[in-house]
Amino acid sequence: MRYTILVLFMVISFGSFAQPFETTKTVELGIQPQPDVNEIELRPILPEKKPSISDFESNELPTPNFSKTEGKSIFEKPEFKTPNEGIADKLNKSFQSEDRQNLEEFKRNQYFGDYITTSNHVKLVYRDHLAFDGDRVQVLMNGRVIASNILLESSYKHILIDLKIGFNKIEIVALNQGTSGPNTAEFQVYDDKGNLINSNQWELATGYKGTIILTKEE
Repeated sequence: MRYTILVLFMVISFGSFAQPFETTKTVELGIQPQPDVNEIELRPILPEKKPSISDFESNELPTPNFSKTEGKSIFEKPEFKTPNEGIADKLNKSFQSEDRQNLEEFKRNQYFGDYITTSNHVKLVYRDHLAFDGDRVQVLMNGRVIASNILLESSYKHILIDLKIGFNKIEIVALNQGTSGPNTAEFQVYDDKGNLINSNQWELATGYKGTIILTKEE
């Protein structure tokens, strides 16, 4: 019995001596623990989503407008003008005055005169004395064509015509009236020594002619 009481006394004594070394954790009410600033939140890594054609099938996407560029359609053909475009119209306005519009006035033949010469040939110089508009003439000698289609230009050109003893009739016929009408021409006739025999101008309708007669002496 004594031993039993002694053992119990020792156990109780050991418990009383060990009590001061226990630590107790107290938490004050109303104060929450703060998270560690160094703590890293781990989140699951999701696989990357690949774009699909359905992502682009949306009616909300703006439709680009290619119909106009700076107010003009890109499908409109550019207008290009040729260098000679409008020249004929300007010539018509310049030369078609009130008296020229009445072509009856130009439906007549012209006589350039009758001359005597000892020259073996003559030089017929010609040009369009107004604006170049495509006037053409034909030259005949005693009824025979010696130049069928001569274009009258702004600069002087010439042909040589041989003369025979006696009568030489040179005719110049207006083949057309160009773009402005009538046929406008200037003619000069020189002998074989360069002397001027005749100089004249005309304004004739198509088919009419000018005539000069040269009588060659021996």
